[in-house]
Amino acid sequence: MFMSIMKVETIIKLATDVGLYYKTVGAWHKTNPMPRNMNLHFINSIEPWLYFINDGHTGTFNNNGRPIHDFIETSTISAAEHKLGKHPTQKPKVLLQHFIEILSNEKDVILDPFMGSGSTGVVCELLNRNFIGFELDEKYYNIATQRILEKK
Repeated sequence: MFMSIMKVETIIKLATDVGLYYKTVGAWHKTNPMPRNMNLHFINSIEPWLYFINDGHTGTFNNNGRPIHDFIETSTISAAEHKLGKHPTQKPKVLLQHFIEILSNEKDVILDPFMGSGSTGVVCELLNRNFIGFELDEKYYNIATQRILEKK
């Protein structure tokens, strides 16, 4: 789950209140962030991510014996990928693949409670994971459904 740094504590509390087990928080560094208001303040190039598990305390960690940092650096989505989803906070599939491969095994269930245009679902299909996603906006729900079916 990705969000504003201001929401991290609130999301952890909400998730643990409903029984999810909080594992860790990390940061995604965007190598090509939008330079909004760059003459007024810093460019927002860091987005926190949270990791919870539903059952137990250990969870899956497929690191193959190598250390993996809680910091990942990638670009944001390409123009071609954005055309598929058209969502303002769409995440690149390569970013989601990083987490899904490390934190789950084939046939595991991945939950995306804010699925937007369905990038997580697409990666789950490509990596043979089961997927549950929620999206309030019908427009994005329809885009996500189509993308997941087409594995795009």
